[in-house]
Amino acid sequence: MIIDPLKVPGTRLQPPEISAKQMRPAPTRPTGVEDRSFQDVLADAITEVKHLQTEADTTIKQLVAGEIKDVSEAMVAVEKADVSFQTMMTVRNKVMTAYEEIMRMQI
Repeated sequence: MIIDPLKVPGTRLQPPEISAKQMRPAPTRPTGVEDRSFQDVLADAITEVKHLQTEADTTIKQLVAGEIKDVSEAMVAVEKADVSFQTMMTVRNKVMTAYEEIMRMQI
């Protein structure tokens, strides 16, 4: 004999009532998010990497010219540019690997 744990006599536990509205799945995308292509996302990421590299170059030039006395500010800018570039290259390598794998697929 199987006893339903929610209907054990004397416990007064009842299964929760759930309406159809509560059972509806959450939206997959937050409202207000625009549709962007993969190409747009990559172009924006490359633009951001280029901006960080330009910023690092400017900071280094200011350091050499004596406009900036704190070396750590230049180091932070260079590291930001380096990390963003390495991330971009990792994504590029993953995309190329996926492309090569797709090209090897037989139809």
